[in-house]
Amino acid sequence: MLLYSLIILISGALVAGLNIIFRPGNEAWYYYLYWTAIFIAGAFLIDALVALIIRHLPNKWFTHKKKMFRTSMKEMQFYRKIKINKWKDKVPELGGFTDFHKDKFENPNDNKYVGRFIMEACYGVAIHIWSVPFGFLILLLDYRIYLGTTNFIFLTIGLPVAIVNAFLIVLPAFILKNNLYRLINIYERNERNEKK
Repeated sequence: MLLYSLIILISGALVAGLNIIFRPGNEAWYYYLYWTAIFIAGAFLIDALVALIIRHLPNKWFTHKKKMFRTSMKEMQFYRKIKINKWKDKVPELGGFTDFHKDKFENPNDNKYVGRFIMEACYGVAIHIWSVPFGFLILLLDYRIYLGTTNFIFLTIGLPVAIVNAFLIVLPAFILKNNLYRLINIYERNERNEKK
């Protein structure tokens, strides 16, 4: 969580700082600080809303049998290339909101547990994937674009905040998809063993 907080603070300071230096729209310096904070808060709210909506969708939509949640060998090669195992522990895991943490795998032989783990991971993948495009809705927070005023803060502040948000959101999706490959193999192996 510390790393993510630092990235948000540093990127927010950089965005606000560059806007204060170049002053698009010739506003007072504090205007850019204010709008940077608004866009960051807006990104958090949109991400939370997407998560809340998806968590209320039926469980049957989040089964490992859906193609969206299956991890191809090409994807696995990509995850190896970006060395996901070296940095995945630095990315915050927010499973505590559902009383099911996904940072530790405890009962590999219990398919009830593995099945719940898979379902939670599938929910997580969907939340993170849908949060990326919806995160760009923060650009609409710049009310001046509706008034026809030439103000570019939706581009100079909103767009960079949305891009950083998308980057921070997509990393947990990569981790979850990487884990799903192994989890599904374990689940299916347990099923075969039970049939024997």
